[in-house]
Amino acid sequence: MEKIINSNYFYAFIALCCALWLFFFVSTPGVGSTRDSNQSNTSTVTKRTTLTVPLQLQADVDKYYITGYPQNVKVTIEGPSALVTATKNTQNFNLYLNLKDLSIGQHRVQIKESSLNSELTYNIKPKYVTVNIQRRETKRFAVDVDYNKESLATGYEAGTTEVSPDTVTVTGADSEIEKISKVVVKPILPKGIKSTFDQEVLVQALDKNGKTVNVTLNPQTVHVKIPITIQSKQVSINLKQKGDSNNTNFTFESDVKNIKVFGTQSQISAIGDSVDIPIDVSDVTSNTKKSIDLGSALGNKVAFTDPETINVTINTGSTTSSTNSSSNSTNSTNTNNSSTDNSNSSNTNSTESNNSEQ
Repeated sequence: MEKIINSNYFYAFIALCCALWLFFFVSTPGVGSTRDSNQSNTSTVTKRTTLTVPLQLQADVDKYYITGYPQNVKVTIEGPSALVTATKNTQNFNLYLNLKDLSIGQHRVQIKESSLNSELTYNIKPKYVTVNIQRRETKRFAVDVDYNKESLATGYEAGTTEVSPDTVTVTGADSEIEKISKVVVKPILPKGIKSTFDQEVLVQALDKNGKTVNVTLNPQTVHVKIPITIQSKQVSINLKQKGDSNNTNFTFESDVKNIKVFGTQSQISAIGDSVDIPIDVSDVTSNTKKSIDLGSALGNKVAFTDPETINVTINTGSTTSSTNSSSNSTNSTNTNNSSTDNSNSSNTNSTESNNSEQ
């Protein structure tokens, strides 16, 4: 036995058995080919997806202005899963309109594709578009500003409007350019605005009827600044009697001697260095205090005042009159008493004279 194990034939037999086992292991179906089978199954799975793709033009866009086509179109692709995924990620294909051989006017044109893998099927929506080809024209227009001045708070005024840039380039079909009546921005001011308006505003090209013209504007927005301010002035006040009363001895007192008035330039210019404040005394019968609304007292002469109200003390003079009346009554009583004393003295003298004669 030992001779057999140590012989070369024994080792040769063992090597042959191992070689045969490896051969059958590798060639057995479902074992060595598992990976290849999985790859084959993956490549045969079908997948569908929808992409949004920019639509390109094949035309002389420097010479012609083309409208009517969408900026983007949808395309549904279907095919092997790995290929669909790769196409979705790279989007290495184009959708385009070939307008090179078309004349000026309207045309119905089919959307075509290029560079899409032949193993993929596709469906473009829409398949056809109607385009309008016109001669291209470019002009510059000054930008007008149109806004509602009624939005300003009472007494506030708008200064000179600043627009930057104050001109824009308008590009479009020559027939559309001819329709333009003005290029304008229409800033929307908040109701009751009291501070400077400062915003970017969309530019519009309008025809004579105020309708938007189909052109391209560059830039599409401009910076609009509208200074909004109010004028003011400090003035002294004169308290004046107003209303019918039998008493003509009214006097008025207030701790406030000067006020600040606010309004438009024309309102402030019309105000002098002092203003009359009417004090209604028609319902006053004794010394009293009143709170006077300066805005109402001044009417429409100004927008508002600072302070808005003042306290006024109204003196009727009734205390002085009562004192004078009491004094007059006392003087009258004293006079009467004096007359009585004189009369008694006269009567006494007369009696004494008569007794002496007897």
